[in-house]
Amino acid sequence: MHAKKRNGRVMLYRSSYVRKGLNGNSHGYAVQEFVGSLPTDAQEVPAELAAKLSPEEREYVEGKVVLPARRAAEQARRMAEEERRALEVRERDPRWRLDEALRLLGDAGGLVSDGGLRIDAGRITALRKLLDVLATAARLQPDPLDAVLAAVVSATAMVKAGHYGSAPAGNVRDTAVYKRWRNIGEAVDSGKDSLLKALQAKGWARVRG
Repeated sequence: MHAKKRNGRVMLYRSSYVRKGLNGNSHGYAVQEFVGSLPTDAQEVPAELAAKLSPEEREYVEGKVVLPARRAAEQARRMAEEERRALEVRERDPRWRLDEALRLLGDAGGLVSDGGLRIDAGRITALRKLLDVLATAARLQPDPLDAVLAAVVSATAMVKAGHYGSAPAGNVRDTAVYKRWRNIGEAVDSGKDSLLKALQAKGWARVRG
């Protein structure tokens, strides 16, 4: 038995060989018999199709179609779960909001200075509240290693979920994503001022022999 993919379905054929002279033929030839089809993402063999298959043929179909479909579905489920968790972590994380607030404050400060504008008392009060929040956040900073781990887990989930898409054809080393990855590798592992080197210097990690 062999399979051919066409329009989202797997077409199954049973092959046999007609020997020379069996039916008055001058030479042997192969015959293909269409058995049936099933969707490429089928996670079980349809009962109607299963009734036409021998045990060996059913094992072939399960290995060729069903098991890969199940693995793909499980991988998609895991990716969706990882993305959901990453989004939940982001939703609970105040830091990116604070970073954005600081960026906007910087932009606003430059515009106020350039334009000679005055800020009303209500906005000054709101700014003071924001500064209090920032001061509190600075005192409640999480362990930096926990932050690194959380960032890696979140980044991994977003990559798997397709945030950056697939790499283009050609020299991937010229892409921004690859350059960021190289910078991350140097900052964490291979650079002279990397996190690993710092941990090794303090005895928290072994020096590679």
